[in-house]
Amino acid sequence: MPKMLTVENLSISFRTSEGVITPVHDVTFGVEAGRTLGLVGESGSGKSISTKALMQLLPGNASLSGETRMTYTDKAGKEIALGRLKTGSKELRRIRGGEIGMIFQEPMASFSPDYTIGNQMMEAIMLHRGLKKRAAREYAIEMLNKVGISNASARVDQYPHELSGGMRQRAMIALTLSAGPALLIADEPTTALDVTIQAQVLDLMRDLQRDLGMGMIFITHDLGVIAQIADDVAVMYLGTIVERGPARDVIRNPQHPYTQGLLDAIPSVEHLHDRLKPVPGDIPSPTARPTGCPFHTRCAQAIAGTCDVTAPTEVSTIPGRAVRCWLHSDKDRNAA
Repeated sequence: MPKMLTVENLSISFRTSEGVITPVHDVTFGVEAGRTLGLVGESGSGKSISTKALMQLLPGNASLSGETRMTYTDKAGKEIALGRLKTGSKELRRIRGGEIGMIFQEPMASFSPDYTIGNQMMEAIMLHRGLKKRAAREYAIEMLNKVGISNASARVDQYPHELSGGMRQRAMIALTLSAGPALLIADEPTTALDVTIQAQVLDLMRDLQRDLGMGMIFITHDLGVIAQIADDVAVMYLGTIVERGPARDVIRNPQHPYTQGLLDAIPSVEHLHDRLKPVPGDIPSPTARPTGCPFHTRCAQAIAGTCDVTAPTEVSTIPGRAVRCWLHSDKDRNAA
């Protein structure tokens, strides 16, 4: 199936008082209609920045490399170079929020406290669907019902602070989906929720994706969540994708030490009394990026004189799988 979104060689730099830093380097991924790509990694790995580049939501001191290519195929089948859309243009407004929607981690940062949930939904509906005010209100209520908010006809007139955390997150999903996006970006939408509400939101997003046929990018630090919702996964570390492939295959057979470390850090109900095994050390700052493989400073399997000197290139190891790691032999590379 052809990809609705293709990102190639994405590199993002920021001009700062300490000089130019590059928190995202040479990232490539794609999303197919009806499938979910999971972007996983610790805080500071570049997940959110990479997706904000698609929406042109980066700050003014950011720039993309000349090799970056971001191509989106809209609902009409038209190919659009996202990086070339002009700020403030009608085409960018159509794409941002209309063709591509984004759910943020904290809904209170997305909703204005000064307006009701309904007013904010109606604004998006009138802009992207062209409905009049009364029809937009009816559609907002319909969307709130669709995401499982009870008594939606009353909730539509409430302010964000009057809803619980779980309800606000559902309302945020309803707001984003009310514009009818073909591609949904979900930036850690369940992180602040308790386990029960998290499971409900994940079930809701799976059901809505199936019903609406959307493509989705799901950002998280938790491979346990990825196992529940993603079809494909890309593991990011310090701005680079270190492993990617079908989610089930990557989780069952991780090929990069960082992916293995993330899996080892997940609590197990079968070993409740065992100590958790976090990935040792901390992710380095982009201003102090290590030479060689970016993970070698935390890797117990690092090869001295190789991993700390030269960055590995991405290689295919088995069909559908790719990894950046010197532990994979020339035989693996040649068999790809």
